[in-house]
Amino acid sequence: RAVAEARGHAITLNVKKGGGEAGFNAAETLLAALGACILTNVNAIGAKMRLDIRAARIEFDAVRRDEPPALTEIRYRLILDSPEPRPKLEELHALCIRWGTVTNTLIHGLTPQGEVVVEGK
Repeated sequence: RAVAEARGHAITLNVKKGGGEAGFNAAETLLAALGACILTNVNAIGAKMRLDIRAARIEFDAVRRDEPPALTEIRYRLILDSPEPRPKLEELHALCIRWGTVTNTLIHGLTPQGEVVVEGK
């Protein structure tokens, strides 16, 4: 297992292939980050638009390729409990995607850059 920490919070992650007992695997963590990004914007942008959003949740479906391993499709349903007209909620959705850090990273892609640091020699 691994623990990711930021701003005094921690998430336990599963890093053992085939075992999910410790926590989310990497792909599940990516989907959770995408969901958190969209829902954060639903709250923030929805408030700016003065929309009545009583509840919001996201359900994901993803397709994974084995070799080389990758998610090749991510589909989601943004489920909103709201009396607002559908066009306003569609506008909210578009703005949530446009102004999301994770959404923009996935849509526009990037090449992660890293280095190996060896400790304990």
